[in-house]
Amino acid sequence: MLDFLIYFVVKINWQNTPLMFRKKYTEPLIHIAVWLILYIIAILFIKTIGPFRQIDGTLILPVTVGTIINALIFYSVALWLIPYYAIKKQIRKFWIWLLVIFVGSTFIETFVDFFFMTYVYSDVDEPFISQFTMNGFVHFIIISLALTYGFTKNWIVSEKKKQELAREKLSAELNFLKTQLSPHFLFNVLNMAYSSASSSGDERTADIIEKLSGLMRYIIYESNVEKIGVEREIEYIQNYIRLQKMRFAKDIPVTVNFEVNGNYTGYRIAPLILISFIENAFKHGVKLEHKSEINISMSFQNDELEFISQNPVFKNTQSMNNKESGIGIKNTRKRLEIMYPGKHKLSINKSDGVFTVKLLLKLE
Repeated sequence: MLDFLIYFVVKINWQNTPLMFRKKYTEPLIHIAVWLILYIIAILFIKTIGPFRQIDGTLILPVTVGTIINALIFYSVALWLIPYYAIKKQIRKFWIWLLVIFVGSTFIETFVDFFFMTYVYSDVDEPFISQFTMNGFVHFIIISLALTYGFTKNWIVSEKKKQELAREKLSAELNFLKTQLSPHFLFNVLNMAYSSASSSGDERTADIIEKLSGLMRYIIYESNVEKIGVEREIEYIQNYIRLQKMRFAKDIPVTVNFEVNGNYTGYRIAPLILISFIENAFKHGVKLEHKSEINISMSFQNDELEFISQNPVFKNTQSMNNKESGIGIKNTRKRLEIMYPGKHKLSINKSDGVFTVKLLLKLE
C-alpha cells in the first residue's frame, strides 16, 4: 500500500508539476521522506532502545522525542553552523558551537529519558551516565552525517556559483567584443575631426574632441584588463567630469565638486567600475535653468576606497521613461559581485530629493 502511494505521488502528480517547482522542493521532500521512513522503521520493527522496552506495546514517545532532537541537531549543524561559521573561516566559533550542540542536546535528551521515560519503558534502573553515553554516541553519528551533508552541499553551491560567474564573465566579454567595432570607428572619426578643428582655429571644439578622444582611447585600449592602476581610473574620471562641464551653458548653473583624498599609489581597481554612478549623477542631477550641485569624492585609507556621489534628482519624464535608465547601475552591481565578492559594500539612497551612492571597496 505504501509503495503504491509513493509511486502514485512521484509518477502521476510529480510529472505534472513545473520544473522550477520540482527543483525547489525535491530536496526538502527527500529529507522529509528519509526522516519519515526512519521513524516508521523504528516504531514498527525496533523492540528495544537502550533501557527502553516495549512494556506497553509501543515506543512511540521516546522515538518521537529522539527523532525531533536528532533532526534539530542535523539541521542546526548543516544549515546554520557550517554556512555561518565554517564557510566564513570562523573556525574557533564553529568548534565551540559544535561542542555546545553536541553536549547540550545529549544532556537534554538524557535528562528527558532519565526523569520522564525510564519509569514507563524500563523495569531496570539505568544509570544517567549510561544513557548519556548512548545518546552521545547516536548524536555523534548524526553530527558526522550533518557535517558530511553540509560541507558537500556548500561545495556544490560554491561550484555552481563559480560556473555561473564564469559564464557571466564570458558573456560580458563576448558582448564587449561585439561593440568594439563601433567605438573604434568613432575613435578614428574623432581624431579626424580634431585635426580639422585645429587646422581651422576652432580651439574649443578641438579641446572637446581631444578630451572625448582620450576617453574613447581609455575605454577601447586600456580598460580591457581585469585591474588597472587607480591613478589611471582617476584620470579618466577627471577627464569625463571636465568634458561634462564644457557642455554646460550659462543657463545651466551647475556646480561640480570632485575630491580625491588619501594615498592610492600602487593600488589597482577594476576599470570603469565607478563611471556608471558618475554618469547617473550628471544624467539626473542637471536641468535647464535650475541650480544644482553634484558632489563626488574618493577617499583612500587602510587599503579601502570610499566612493561617494551625491546629486539632486529632478523630475525628468524622458529619463524616467527611458528603458535603459538604471541599466548602468544594475550592471555595475553585477560586476561588483563578480569581481569583489565579499569585498565591497554598496548603498544607494534617495532622500529629500538627493540621490546618494556610497561604495566601500577593498583594494589590492
